[in-house]
Amino acid sequence: MEWVFERMIYVKEACKLVSKSIEGERVSICFPLEYKTAVLVYELSKYVDLKVCKFDDPTTKIEAVRWLEDKGIKVRRKEECLDSDYFLDCVAALTRKALKADKSVAGVIELTKSGVDNLKSLHAKKVFRKAISIDDSELKGKGENIYGTGLGLLDALIRLNIMLPGKNIFIIGFGRVGEGCASTLKKLGCEVEVFDKDKLRCALAEYMGFKVSEVEDGLRRADIVVTATGVDGIIDFSNIRYIKNGAILCNMGAGRYEIDLRNLEGHQKTEISEHITKLSGQNHFYVLSDGRSVNLTMGNGTPLEIMDRTFALVAFALEYLIKKEFTGIIETPKEVEERLAELIKLKES
Repeated sequence: MEWVFERMIYVKEACKLVSKSIEGERVSICFPLEYKTAVLVYELSKYVDLKVCKFDDPTTKIEAVRWLEDKGIKVRRKEECLDSDYFLDCVAALTRKALKADKSVAGVIELTKSGVDNLKSLHAKKVFRKAISIDDSELKGKGENIYGTGLGLLDALIRLNIMLPGKNIFIIGFGRVGEGCASTLKKLGCEVEVFDKDKLRCALAEYMGFKVSEVEDGLRRADIVVTATGVDGIIDFSNIRYIKNGAILCNMGAGRYEIDLRNLEGHQKTEISEHITKLSGQNHFYVLSDGRSVNLTMGNGTPLEIMDRTFALVAFALEYLIKKEFTGIIETPKEVEERLAELIKLKES
């Protein structure tokens, strides 16, 4: 934890720069509570009335929780975090809780594309007045998703102690996260195939040298299957029969049930280890972390230098959210991204 804290320089500076604008504001944060998130929480807590909760148990690092508690910061239940004026949210977890509790919030900063999709319906129900999508930014949407998350996937797969070069990898979903995962594994010498329902993305994948396959065909050949769609049920009872015997399935998307194991009749589950489940029936295969985001549950997530920049962007976006008047959901304003770019340039010089 101290290693991460020492190296996250941008988020510390960004929080200082916005401190006067955000001082005393009531803010709740619900991001996967791992080491980098803990640093963001600690830095923001110096200036705002902050409440923090776990996103879920599997993505929570207990060392990060203890580090925060040692600094006097209590980790709460989501229900205890709904009275703040501003949410820093992931997959709209807090905002959806607010709807169920019949509460509203002034503004939301959303970290993921799946969360923005949720916010679009929640705005019509007047759960919040204004929101900023961090995922639509260049520095987070491209910088983190393309160049960072693939390394988070690699962190998880290496822990299986298997040889990756030469393996056939099937990536389902060729958005920014899928592209990053595919590119990282291709550089390692893996044979990478991809699928996306968007034909334009498929064409772009071919330009990058990836083989594009239909889901059933990709499942038949893949040694490792990676979902990155944000859509539940991309793998379920309707297509598991195509999965190659011995294949490993894992999720890198924001959808909780992209690999949907809830209605798999005829398959027996065996817990191989904390993060590996074997399913046996007409075929047998392995699922990592029960289908949750494997980079956060098995690995340590996106590299800390990248998350340092993403969380600095969150700090600048929070200031904008508090100070500026607008309604609805907007992309990260260019001036917010330019502040981060200037900070990076200043620190590097």
